[in-house]
Amino acid sequence: MLGESGVTAGSPGTRRPRRRPATTTSYDHIDATRNRLILAIQSFVLHAGGRTILLDSCVGEEKERRLIPEFHRRARTGFLDRLARIGVPAQSVDLVFCTHLHIDHVGWNTRLHDGRWVPTFPNARYLTGRREFEYWQQQDQEPSGDAVQLPGFEDSVLPIFEAGLLDLVDDGYELAEGLTLLPLAGHTPGQLGVRADGSAPAVFCGDAIHTPVQVLNPELSTKGSVDMLKAARVRRALLENAVENDLLVVPAHFRGARCMRVARTGRGLVPHFPQKH
Repeated sequence: MLGESGVTAGSPGTRRPRRRPATTTSYDHIDATRNRLILAIQSFVLHAGGRTILLDSCVGEEKERRLIPEFHRRARTGFLDRLARIGVPAQSVDLVFCTHLHIDHVGWNTRLHDGRWVPTFPNARYLTGRREFEYWQQQDQEPSGDAVQLPGFEDSVLPIFEAGLLDLVDDGYELAEGLTLLPLAGHTPGQLGVRADGSAPAVFCGDAIHTPVQVLNPELSTKGSVDMLKAARVRRALLENAVENDLLVVPAHFRGARCMRVARTGRGLVPHFPQKH
């Protein structure tokens, strides 16, 4: 089930939010009456090293997504208007980083103009993981390639690549001072997250974690993961690291507070969410 689309702006390591107890049965994350998870589709904006960086680019508009009706030919979403209202017009974005190349993370890389897919952010370089790009490039050549995800690669990634605007990067690459990429493969073969250093270190972890339920049981992986066992191992390691280093964890699809810290109890790991203001 899809939650609201949104844009969240911030700077890495700026302040340490207050915590509130885990409430994974709340309306923010679970629809208990329908036995469904509730997810957000959203981007994050970071300002670091004099750069404006967009992390992931949602679903986009006018994209052919027949296998996911909620994403098919979306229009008038207001995404770019909301970016502009927080002081980030499209032309001001310096970098667009896609944690991985699923359709809900690449859509606004391009927009339809005179029948062609052109870059939405005209002054930006676009970045994604080298292994991630190579995997989807290979999938695109396979007769049995992923029919759900490949349309996004073809209309939202390849046009950027063919325009010479896509940089393929590896873990350890710095988007800007204090923003370093880290490997989070499993959900996809080349997914990368972003470690933000500062007074309150954080990890933007893409789809390594979809829901707080996976904190309570890290072995649970979504069926859309390419390697479910590896995704679980990577998630467990990420969560343990968050506990040991008191990291703020920012998954791609959390609603409500959008982020969490993780604590260890006698019964296992639990999420703690910043208080809403």
